[in-house]
Amino acid sequence: MGARRWAAVAAALYVVWGLLHLGLGVSMVVDGLGDGVPEAEQAAESLMFFLCAAVFGGQAIFVALAMNRVNSRIGYYLNTVVLGVVDIAFLLVLALPGHVDPVGGASGPAIWLVATVCATVALRRGPVST
Repeated sequence: MGARRWAAVAAALYVVWGLLHLGLGVSMVVDGLGDGVPEAEQAAESLMFFLCAAVFGGQAIFVALAMNRVNSRIGYYLNTVVLGVVDIAFLLVLALPGHVDPVGGASGPAIWLVATVCATVALRRGPVST
C-alpha cells in the first residue's frame, strides 16, 4: 500500500476520533446547559471538559481533512502530539482510576493509536507536504 492510501486511512481514523469527541462533547455540553450555566464548581468543570472534548474533536477533523489526507508533516505532529496528550491524560486521570467505563474509555485512545501508526507509515513511505 502506498503513502497516499496510508495517509487516507490515517485521515479517516482521525476523523472518526474527531466525530467521537465532537459528538460526545456537544451532547454533554447541551445536556449540561439544559438548566442554565451550572453553579456548582464540579458541574462547571465537567462542562468545561466536554467543551474541550468538542473543540479537540473539531480540530482533529479539520487537521485530518486539510493536512493528514495530503501527508502533511505539520498535520502529522498536530494530530499525533495534541490528540496523544489529550488521550494519555484522559487514560491516566479518568480511565485508569475507574471514573469511566474502561472499554468505552479505551476506544478513543485505540483509534488515535491506529491512526498515528498509519500516519507514521505514510510519512515514511512517500512524498510529504509541509
